[in-house]
Amino acid sequence: MAQPGTNTEQWPDGRPGSDFNVTDANGLKQGRWIRVYPDGGLYYSGTFDHGRPVGHFTFFRENGRVLSEVQHAQGADSAAAILYRENGSVSHQGSYLTVQIDGEWRQWKTGRWEALDAQGHLRVEEHYTKDTLNGAYIAYHSNGQILEQGMYDMGGKQGVWRAFDREGATRGSETWSKGQKNGPAEVMKEGGKPLSAGLYENGLPVGIWKTFTPNGKVRSLVTYEEGRATSEAPQNGEFSSNYPSGRPEWVARYAHGNMDGPFTQWHDSGEWMMVPAEQGAASGVPAMPAGRGTDSRDPLRRELRNQPMKEMGEYTAGVKDGPWRYFDEQGDLLRKETWNLGRLQSTEE
Repeated sequence: MAQPGTNTEQWPDGRPGSDFNVTDANGLKQGRWIRVYPDGGLYYSGTFDHGRPVGHFTFFRENGRVLSEVQHAQGADSAAAILYRENGSVSHQGSYLTVQIDGEWRQWKTGRWEALDAQGHLRVEEHYTKDTLNGAYIAYHSNGQILEQGMYDMGGKQGVWRAFDREGATRGSETWSKGQKNGPAEVMKEGGKPLSAGLYENGLPVGIWKTFTPNGKVRSLVTYEEGRATSEAPQNGEFSSNYPSGRPEWVARYAHGNMDGPFTQWHDSGEWMMVPAEQGAASGVPAMPAGRGTDSRDPLRRELRNQPMKEMGEYTAGVKDGPWRYFDEQGDLLRKETWNLGRLQSTEE
């Protein structure tokens, strides 16, 4: 035992080992006990009956403030617990089950536990069996709306889990089995609009996943193999591709799985330059952050300039339609073509 420090309010009268901190003939804790930190500050104060905790226990932080309180029910194995923050507000509350394992008395979380914010509002409700999450789980936004909701089966998520925004709209759902994602899943934008949907198998996305446009149309079909996206089939909206150099390769619009609308392609050339961020992009290509100059108030951006166009025109339902132009790597016009729903009508060199 360390020598007593300044925190002695809950010390019992007498001498340790003689009047308290006593063990019985079997070496089990008996009567009033305390434990202290290395500096002598009180860690806990409570009572034992042949090694089993009974009555009221108080646990302290090293600075002397209360960490938790546990009240053991008389003649029962249950105990009510309250955990406190540094400022004294309640952070968690629930029940323990007092059990004996290998001759030692231990406390397992059991039944319903609550987590509270600093203002006393319920933020998490969960259930335990044998110190393991088991049963309903609900997390709340600060305004009281449900944030996340689902079930645990002895430590593993099970069944459908749902997430919600602060207004109560669905933000997503996942299907779980034995602690892994298995089955349908979907992710929503604000207001409950779909963002993506597909299947999980043993915790990994598999098969074809759908992504959606802001107006709810299918944007693309993404194929997953062993958890990795292997291909994307555009369906609706604007899409683009880059060369391995990072330069833009093409940009196009799609409708119903076909190119439909303006199409532009560039040569894989052009000069990357460092320019002040406030200048923006002169070539229409988004500038990339790239650090700061000598003046920390003057951040620089990497910008691609003088990238020559390769071809441009329009598609209708997946085929060329209307005038098309082709350019060399210096940006000079090579030829013009006129198309009518996929049929070449004329060429002008």
